[in-house]
Amino acid sequence: MSKILMYIAGAIGLISIIFLARIVIAGDDAIMASAEVQNSVVTPFIIFSIIILVLTAVTAVLFSIYTLVQQPEQLKKTLLGLGVLVGLLLITYFVSPNSEVLDLTGKVLMEESSTSQLVSAGISYSFLLGTIGIGFFLWDFIKSMIK
Repeated sequence: MSKILMYIAGAIGLISIIFLARIVIAGDDAIMASAEVQNSVVTPFIIFSIIILVLTAVTAVLFSIYTLVQQPEQLKKTLLGLGVLVGLLLITYFVSPNSEVLDLTGKVLMEESSTSQLVSAGISYSFLLGTIGIGFFLWDFIKSMIK
């Protein structure tokens, strides 16, 4: 399995070098000046990169799910963690206001809506998770200092 992955990685690297060489040979000025050159040189490289990204993400997710299914105790811990995250998200959503959004001059940018409530919940959720993370970091730091 390791040799197969090594050959696949080598092939991906070789294909990437070929794309890079095509871009360097075409030159910056030609690429910026002509949409036809962009479509023939840059677009295939972008498509190849997106395909590799999607394949990598799908593979990572599938292997993670496979591993979790094989280890029920880890699956239980993972689902518990996801449940806590969803619970915190719901709390921040229902606590967040859906009031109108104003700019600095007091002009209304967005009327009352669920969109402003979602944005407010996202900001609050990020702040809450950051605060919890910093709290655990400080707790671990102080705990290690005591030992």
